[in-house]
Amino acid sequence: MVDQNILLNFIGMCFESFIIIFSAVLLVLILKKYLIKRHKLTRLLFLIFLGYFIAILFSWLSKVFVVTQLNVVQDGSIIAWMYNIITDFRLSEFFVTIAIFLSYILKVNVFEKGYKTLQKYVIIIYGIFSCVYVLFIYENGNTLLDIIAFLIVFIYMVMVYAPFLRRAIESYRAVEEKTYKQAFLSLAIMSFSFMLIFLNFAIDRVLIFLGSPGFTVFYFLAWIFAIVGIFGAYYGYIRPKSKE
Repeated sequence: MVDQNILLNFIGMCFESFIIIFSAVLLVLILKKYLIKRHKLTRLLFLIFLGYFIAILFSWLSKVFVVTQLNVVQDGSIIAWMYNIITDFRLSEFFVTIAIFLSYILKVNVFEKGYKTLQKYVIIIYGIFSCVYVLFIYENGNTLLDIIAFLIVFIYMVMVYAPFLRRAIESYRAVEEKTYKQAFLSLAIMSFSFMLIFLNFAIDRVLIFLGSPGFTVFYFLAWIFAIVGIFGAYYGYIRPKSKE
């Protein structure tokens, strides 16, 4: 009989394989649009989505480790550390944190006239704190530390994407031209969807902490929201803008 953990990870691996293929196609399309028009904001969006794509890749790789029953000796070596931060989603969280910071730069370029000094330093310092925590504050098998890591990244998402969402909705309501309304709406969908990614992951981890084997509906919702955010921004913002 197949071990339940291996079976669940196999299902997760197959699910993430489809997400990787879909997001890879969108990444190629976004890169193609950027190379044609060389829009600065399109380049930023490409880098943001690349961060999320790499996060998905490492999440998928963690499932491969479990399914193939690949293990390493927990001897404190760099190899063991890399193995652990991949299998427990920590490396994925790192790349998501980078993507969130790039999203802050995008928000400033789209909606602001310049950086607000205090806000900029808060975003930078919290981003550094997030990266340090997810990469180094780790204990093998400690689900509570993992929950805290997800919540830290989720808070960072809210810090960046909540103002992003508010400004996108305000801009959507303020303009009349259809193309611009569509662009601002797509950015609102992107920011809202991205905030829900780690909220769902955090809920999934809490349920694991309470005894669930994992891979609850919240796990699947998290990656679905990632795709919704990327596709929404491509279809509503990048694709129309590339025609200008």
